[in-house]
Amino acid sequence: MAPRKGAKNLPSAGLTAGGASQQQSLSSLKRVDPEITEILASATHATLYNFASEEWERGDVEGPLFIAKRRSQPRYRLVVLNRLSMSNLVEDVDAGFEIEVVDRYLIFRRADDQARIRGLWFHSLEEHAAIGALLEKVQADAARGRRASPPPARRRGEATTRAPPSCSRAWPSAARAARRRAAAAPRRASSRPRSSRRRPSRRRRAPSLDLEAFKGVLRDLVEDDAFITELHIRYQDKLRS
Repeated sequence: MAPRKGAKNLPSAGLTAGGASQQQSLSSLKRVDPEITEILASATHATLYNFASEEWERGDVEGPLFIAKRRSQPRYRLVVLNRLSMSNLVEDVDAGFEIEVVDRYLIFRRADDQARIRGLWFHSLEEHAAIGALLEKVQADAARGRRASPPPARRRGEATTRAPPSCSRAWPSAARAARRRAAAAPRRASSRPRSSRRRPSRRRRAPSLDLEAFKGVLRDLVEDDAFITELHIRYQDKLRS
């Protein structure tokens, strides 16, 4: 596949190095959305949180995150390949996508469903900054009806708390709650925010798999560079604890 014009200026984010690992990830994304043609950026690990009753509650989605380009409208999508179940997170990044970048979180919602506020927590600050910058750029260009172009590269480890003014005014409570959670979390790079004590009364059960289908899933995971990278990160964290 020919590289996208200007792709060399995209912020470095985890799995965008290309090669066999990117092809494996692209194949996984195409199984979710056959219209996807290209990975613009990715993060090794992101966890979904839902904002309810002035607090963030951990959701049931976590795994590698991708910003993908499509051959049809909407032209860009955010996808988290869920490691907890077969239900992935898929969000259109278009004029109706609103985002705010806060500490380790990306807070987002849809313009036509403003009461539903969600956030993505990132293991890596560098990936958080790069993904946040690209999403802001893609969303701003979509709102102006223009084709997205890559944002300028950020320095390694640089984060951003800037957000479109309209987003900052729209959900100050969610942003404050995200900052409180980030401030209360231990300052180790490998630490993750604790989930809320409140749990949903009912949890969705993942569909069952027969033995052959389960073997196929395991083979895909072993060949998935993002999955192996995450195992390595968790193993290192365990050795340091």
